[in-house]
Amino acid sequence: MRKRTWQLAAIGLLATCCGCGGTYDSYVTGEVTLDGNVINTGTVAFVPTAGGPAAYALIDSSGHYDVYTGNERGLPSGSYGVTVVAREAPAMERSETGGPPPPGKSLTPAWYGLAEYSPLKYEVESGSNEIDLQLTSTPPAGWQSPQRRR
Repeated sequence: MRKRTWQLAAIGLLATCCGCGGTYDSYVTGEVTLDGNVINTGTVAFVPTAGGPAAYALIDSSGHYDVYTGNERGLPSGSYGVTVVAREAPAMERSETGGPPPPGKSLTPAWYGLAEYSPLKYEVESGSNEIDLQLTSTPPAGWQSPQRRR
């Protein structure tokens, strides 16, 4: 009886693990620039337009990013709104009151910070996708700050 249980457990484990290549069928990498200059810090988020969890990437010191959903590389194929947020490092380690320092100056324009306002919209296909995010300081046509819309 014990031998049979171990055999079934081994078969179940083998069936579960064989062919495991990951949950996501799409991979996105690229470079982030603002007015042609590399952005070397910050985060990128791919927010699915149909709903669901966003995928994130850190921008490295050379301006490149590689998208992850949770701890796993990749994301589902589909339509996405993309956000990019980058800030300078805080000027001090602690605030004057001893709390966390105030955030550093924003390096990216506000319209790239929220998916619903960002002009960055992409269709992610199955397989590898290279998407270079070329940001500009010029606001998109009709841009109004969300604070002014209230």
